[in-house]
Amino acid sequence: MTANKAHSSLAAELQTFAMHRNELLGRAKGKYVLIKGEDVVDVFEDRTDALVRGYREFGNHPFLVKKVTDVEAPLNFTSFLLSN
Repeated sequence: MTANKAHSSLAAELQTFAMHRNELLGRAKGKYVLIKGEDVVDVFEDRTDALVRGYREFGNHPFLVKKVTDVEAPLNFTSFLLSN
């Protein structure tokens, strides 16, 4: 999967994060949010807990786990479940 294809597959999730960013900063700053499509699924203290829940609920389909911070810091994770 190319970087552009991976980014475009998360476009809805990134847009959802942007739309809810101010709200999330108010209630979940420093925590991790799990987003699928247009849904903010849940907020987690720990990134691993968010990833486990995402894989459990969505399996081999794209979802976003993102830390809620004032300043954006790019992080990339690769799923070994994804196939060509």
